[in-house]
Amino acid sequence: MTYQLVPHIRTPEDLGIAVLGNPYVSIVPISQQNRIDRTEYGHRLAELEGGTFTAHGYFTLLKDGKDAEAT
Repeated sequence: MTYQLVPHIRTPEDLGIAVLGNPYVSIVPISQQNRIDRTEYGHRLAELEGGTFTAHGYFTLLKDGKDAEAT
């Protein structure tokens, strides 16, 4: 197993924004009702991936089993 550390992702919200994009940069207006909570999404994704948020970044298993340097 190979693990990776993603230094710019330190919180569930950071992970949600990294995956879904920033809701404030959208070119299509999104009503507040349909807005996805990036923090909740990031928290649940981390649970599914078995990832951990640390002061140094997001630590998780490298996808697809590829051996590569940590990003």
